[in-house]
Amino acid sequence: MILEEFVLFIRKEREYIYMNTMSRKDMTLREVFSSFTEKEKSNMAFVEMNIKNFQYYNARFGVEHGNGILDQIYSILKKFLEGKGYVERSFGDTFYFFIECPEREGMSADALVCNEFLVDLTDALFYNKLEGIHETIFTSFGIILGKDIKDSYDEMLIKAGLMRKICPELKKRSYSFEVFTEEKYKKYLYRQQLMEQLTKARINDEFIVYAQPKVDLHTEKIIGGEILLRWFGREDVSLAECFSVLNEYGEIYTVDLTNFKKVCRYLKEGLENGEIRVPMSFNIPNITIKDVDFKEDYLTILEEFAIPKEYVEFEFLEDLQFHVGSHVEETMKDFKEAGIRCSIDDFGAGNMSFSVLFKRNVDTVKLDRIFFKEPITEQRKDAIRGLIDVVDTLGISVLAEGVEDQEYIDFLKTTKCKWVQGYYYYKPMPLQQFQELIEFQEREEKISQK
Repeated sequence: MILEEFVLFIRKEREYIYMNTMSRKDMTLREVFSSFTEKEKSNMAFVEMNIKNFQYYNARFGVEHGNGILDQIYSILKKFLEGKGYVERSFGDTFYFFIECPEREGMSADALVCNEFLVDLTDALFYNKLEGIHETIFTSFGIILGKDIKDSYDEMLIKAGLMRKICPELKKRSYSFEVFTEEKYKKYLYRQQLMEQLTKARINDEFIVYAQPKVDLHTEKIIGGEILLRWFGREDVSLAECFSVLNEYGEIYTVDLTNFKKVCRYLKEGLENGEIRVPMSFNIPNITIKDVDFKEDYLTILEEFAIPKEYVEFEFLEDLQFHVGSHVEETMKDFKEAGIRCSIDDFGAGNMSFSVLFKRNVDTVKLDRIFFKEPITEQRKDAIRGLIDVVDTLGISVLAEGVEDQEYIDFLKTTKCKWVQGYYYYKPMPLQQFQELIEFQEREEKISQK
């Protein structure tokens, strides 16, 4: 044991002598980091820098020419950092460097890095005199300030790279940067872990199918339901957060398709057994539209269960991209031709053009809850009535969603709005409870007819 400790002591002594007799200019960046005192670290920033879309230059000019460009960029970085930092080209078009960046009292992290070096550096890179890339080089940065340089060199590489990649501006044709904070790092880890848990929840069938009744405004009978999703046993995670993560990572498509199949089975078994069933609607998020097999997958499931088409409706969120080439209108047209009803959900909350309603692919417009959140006024009544009249003129039915107050119900009954969905009548409920409710409604109706 004593011998092992002696060997370790000698090794550290050699490393100390090596670090203190060798110029930092001749060291690797890892060795530079090891040679820093704690005070030096506190006055430095560690940066990962990447050239955006550099593969374009390789594709256009060839790899050899691309490497020449990277060599010249490295020279620009070395010149810029002379006397105030150290740089290393790591791999491909990625560079790492330390640069002096002492904290300034009262200055935010973003303002600090821009003021100390980032603006000048991006200018030096962008306004270079290099042929073919003058004013066409755009860069992204992940930055760790001195107060957060606490980990090993490898952990620092991971965190700087992560910051660069999570920047919302990363894909834009401009320079982008993100400064490390523990909050951002923990948020990233949390969302990744939540995504793992959501994937396991899908595999373990932990998602429960819920339905919210749609009510005829004049008869107050349930005429349909909207299929929704709940995560059994995880009330600690909000629905908004679940859907945000599921959409971000594309998992929502698989989850929705699984639930669609469950509900189709419920419809088929009930209809075959002579039980009452009502039409059910399914939300189609933006990420689903982008899947090349989307239409075929849904239509194949419908054919598999042989569900009468009048029992199925697809709800397209208003924030979907209805512009030319987005495939949304084409998708709606194909479903309409297949005999499936289509509706626009959350109408009025997004920025969809009215021109979509003229294409005759929409059966129902669902007015968003924003119309019914504020206290009712004559001006609000006039606006809502006018909107309903315009939609009705186009031969499109109107459903008001998110209605919770008697005043709005009484008002809507004086308009051409047909249906209501909201807490005034019913909250979302498990599918079995929904079925019991419509069966009770049917029994009550038969009794009243006697």
